[in-house]
Formats: sequence, structure tokens, C-alpha cells
Amino acid sequence: METERLTKRETQIMNVLWSSDEPLTAHDILVLAPELSRNTIQIVLKKLQTIGFIEVAGFGYNKNALTRTFRPIISQSQYIQSSLTEGTSYALAMNFIKQADNPELLDQLAELIKEKKHELNTPEAE
Repeated sequence: METERLTKRETQIMNVLWSSDEPLTAHDILVLAPELSRNTIQIVLKKLQTIGFIEVAGFGYNKNALTRTFRPIISQSQYIQSSLTEGTSYALAMNFIKQADNPELLDQLAELIKEKKHELNTPEAE
């Protein structure tokens, strides 16, 4: 999957959205990232929506004004994965497995690998 690279400001706003369990308004982002200006946030939110990184999740209120809330469409891990080569992904996975100390997590990974191998070896029904 080829994903557009984010600018510094776009990354800042995406990090705020990725860190939140709830959709956020531009004002919420301003509160959580006060180093950004309201104008910058509005411009960047529009661009992130245009390139398909966020969507309007609904509407909320800021004082007496109706405002849109935003949520990410692409996860942080999907974004990072899109920038890695297969070799780098392999090295990260190997390093993660070598350092893992949770048997249940390793069992889940083993099950994912088993499912993927089955998927790759099973011809599609016609």
C-alpha cells in the first residue's frame, strides 16, 4: 500500500488524533497541541481529509457553535508500515518476537502466521 508522506504539522495533528479514543474537534486539537495555531489546524484538517487520512465523525458543540469532529481513517501502525520495506518489516518482526516475554502474545502471533499460511496455500474457489 502506497501512502502519502505526512508533513511535520500533519504528523502532529495525526498523532493527537491517533492518541484519542474519541473523535476530536479542531478546538480539542488546539487544547491538546497548543503550539499549533487554530488556522494551521483548520488548514491541515482539510488537507488530511482530502488525502484520506481522516473523516468527519460527527458534530459537536464548542461554546454555542456547531463544529465537526474528526477521526483517523488510517491507523498509526498502517501509516508506519506503509513506509517500511519488506526487509525492514521482517527485521522489526524478528526483533519484536525475540524480545517478547508474553507467551499469550506469542501464541496469538503463531495463530496469525498459521492463518496467513493457510490463506496463501488455499486456492480460491471458482
